[in-house]
This record gives sequence, C-alpha cells and structure tokens, in this order.
Amino acid sequence: MSQASNPLNRSLSRRQALKVMGGMASMAALAACAPVPASTGGAGESAAPAAAGGSMVVAHRKEYFTEMETLFGDAVQAWGAANNYQIETTLVAAEAFEDFVAKLVAQVQAGEPPDLVYHVRLVQQLYSFDALEPVTDTVTEAEGLYGEAPYGQHSTNFIDGEWYGIPYIMSGGGAYARRDWYEEAGIDPASLATYENRRDAALEVSDPSQEKYGWGVTIARSGDGRGFIEGVLQNWGGHYTDEGMTQVTFNSPETIAAVEWLAEIYMSDMYAPMIPPGVLSWTDASNNEAYLAGNIGYTHNAASVYAKAKADGNPIFEQTIHMPTAIGPLGRKLESGGGGQFNIPRGAKNIDAAKQLALHMLTPEIFLPISLVSAGLFLPAYPEIDNLPEVQAAYEADPNLASMSAATKGDHPGSSWPAQPHPLFDAIAAQAIIEEMMAQVVSSGVSAADAVAQAAGRIEQLADEMGAFES
Repeated sequence: MSQASNPLNRSLSRRQALKVMGGMASMAALAACAPVPASTGGAGESAAPAAAGGSMVVAHRKEYFTEMETLFGDAVQAWGAANNYQIETTLVAAEAFEDFVAKLVAQVQAGEPPDLVYHVRLVQQLYSFDALEPVTDTVTEAEGLYGEAPYGQHSTNFIDGEWYGIPYIMSGGGAYARRDWYEEAGIDPASLATYENRRDAALEVSDPSQEKYGWGVTIARSGDGRGFIEGVLQNWGGHYTDEGMTQVTFNSPETIAAVEWLAEIYMSDMYAPMIPPGVLSWTDASNNEAYLAGNIGYTHNAASVYAKAKADGNPIFEQTIHMPTAIGPLGRKLESGGGGQFNIPRGAKNIDAAKQLALHMLTPEIFLPISLVSAGLFLPAYPEIDNLPEVQAAYEADPNLASMSAATKGDHPGSSWPAQPHPLFDAIAAQAIIEEMMAQVVSSGVSAADAVAQAAGRIEQLADEMGAFES
C-alpha cells in the first residue's frame, strides 16, 4: 500500500490523541506545562535581534553522544548570528515512548510551537495530529542540490503527495562486537550471520568471573530494547498487520516462536553466564556504559556507542566491529534505512527562516564537520554528499563506517513491515507494547502464546481507537 493511497485522518479525536500518546495527561494540561525553551548559548545569544531578523526557537533531539548536541547547537547559533536571528535551542526527548510528540502537539495547539525541529522518525504520528507544515519546496531544493533522498527517508516523510520532513541524516547503528573477545575464542565475528550464531558465540566468549558478558542486549523498555525485539519478531516472520493494513496479524505462530526464542535467552540456565547483571532493567544509556566499560562483548545500539568510544580515545574503539544485519528463520536480510529529519511545526512563526536554516545545515561545509566527527551517528542522507571525497575517504579508512552506511541504504520499511509507515506503528512504540509483552514472559511467567495474544489485543484496540483500518 503506497502512502499516497493511504490518506490519514488528520484530526484525531481527543480520545484517540490520548491513546496514541500512551495515555498521557490531557492535551490542555500538556500545553499548560510545556517547557519554555532554554538557550544553549552561543554566538547569537547576547546580541539583540536586528530588525531584519528576529527571534527563533529550534528544538533538537537529545543524543546519547553529547558532543553532537554541542556541534549541532553551535552551528545553529552561528547561522542565527550571521542572519540577525537570536535563536533559543532546546533539547527534546529522544524516544517514541517519551513525551516529545505530546509536548510538540500541545505547543502547536497552544499557538507556541518551535520554528524548527530536528528529530528521528515520528513524522507519521505528528502528521496525523495536523502538527506539521508541508516542506515539499525545501525538499525539492535539497534534492536538486544533493540528489534523491533514500527510501527510508521517503517512506517516513512523504505523505499523501507532500513532504512533511526535510531529510537530514541517516542514522548509523545496529550490532557491535568486541573483535578481540571473539578472536581470542577462535571465532571470526564477521562470519556470524544469524541470530542463533551470535547467541551461541556470545555464550562462548563469556566469563562471568572476569565480568565478561557476551550478550549485552536488553529487552527492557527502551529504544534499543524495542528495536532488538522488533528485529527478532520480523526475522521469525512476525508482523503487526498485513501488507494492506486491513487487520492485526500479530498473534501468529511466527511471533510466538520468536518470543519463545528470545525468552529462553534470558530465562535459561544455559545462557545465564552471558547475561550481564541488571540487563532486564537497562535504559538506552546502560548498554553504552557497559560496552564502553569493557563488560560486554556484543550489543545492539545506535552509533553513539562507537562515536563515544572514538571521542574519548577509549581503546575499545579499535577493537569494535560493526556487524552486518543479522538473518533469522525468514531467511533474508531485513535492512532498514532509518534517519533523522527537520520538521516545521504547524503555526511556526518563522517558516521561511526555518527552511533556510534547514538547508544551511545540509551544506557540505556545515554538515561534513559534524558528520565526520560523529563516527556513524550522522551519516549523509543524500547521495551527492555521501559521494564527496571526504566521506568516501572516511569509509575507506574505517570499514565500520562503510558497513553502517551500507545498512542505511536498505528498502525494508521498518516497524510497519510488510505495510508502509503509518501512525499506528509509532503509537505501538509509544505504548511500549512489545517490551511489556516480553516482560510478562520473562519476569512474570506468562506463556509466550498468552503474552502475544494480549499484545495483539492491545494493538487491535489501539488500531480501533485510531481508525487505522478505516478506508
């Protein structure tokens, strides 16, 4: 089902809005408590805005690698100073289950949205609340300069014939492993193509007496946990809906088999030696910390873990290998090209300036210094930038970067597979349905079949609340 043939209900009811955002407080209350953006300082802060400019607010996603926040903020402030805009910047929550969507929608409804937002995904959900301005003209200009944005950006940001997000970056990430641990055990980590290969190898390299745990992967409520669970479910053949989005298909033998496979890892005595203490309560920062401390040998994470190791001169950086996308019983590589985008909220006061700032952040002289220091966190989203000599030289010098870049060029639609992106799938993530399903099995002793059935029921209820299957 193409996005163009799937018009969305752009004025969700109050009840639907609350369900989509995970049962948060009422929109009125959110608007009342929406934070005033805090300035990060910089060149444009102290000077009074000139008559030709003015004041702007730019919101950007909190990164797990703070150096990138600083580089981004500094570039925004420099543009503001050069164009007579005093810019306030504010960090916003990073994950789907946090409050970014709720607060931004509340700000739009209150008539006080930021002028420009950088975030990752969630465009479909924001569009369904009529919270975004179209930016087709700006994307057309960007693609004219730098080439056509990849599938992952198009599938997320192009809705009903218009662009609602300006492609900015592709996000490196996936599986990372300690090359030295595997080689000491006589294992070539590059040869571990399947989930089962990687599970078994993680056990072999583990030594709890030395605080060496091979399986640094969480299934707790977190972006990393959800991404890993979802990857396993899909690689076993499970999915939330059918291709045409006519019904929920989650309660299937394939989904149950995937849940059973996952649960065994965390519940079986056989695999206990490879499981780090506290893994079932990890946050998104926890596996970064454990990996960088040298306690885990394999993890799933954004490129922030690799970027942080490089920035800190951590010797683990030289021993890290980015693993190719794993394959499950489905038998094919489900490779997604996720990334980040600029959005202009509905009712922004400086739409033209926001578009100019977004294009400025894409210019190679601004983008490349941020991208090249990011060690995979900010990969190019346009082919003409990706093909620049500086970028290609970085890929040659660091095969991990090249591997991360290659993975972003896949055409797998991600969470929605086999359907196209839709607000329903953002809502499933916002309610942490599959993380809570796994917690029921691993921590509460619920059978995989019962937990999957309950999760399917929640998805069906959510789809009904949103009118997701209405033609």
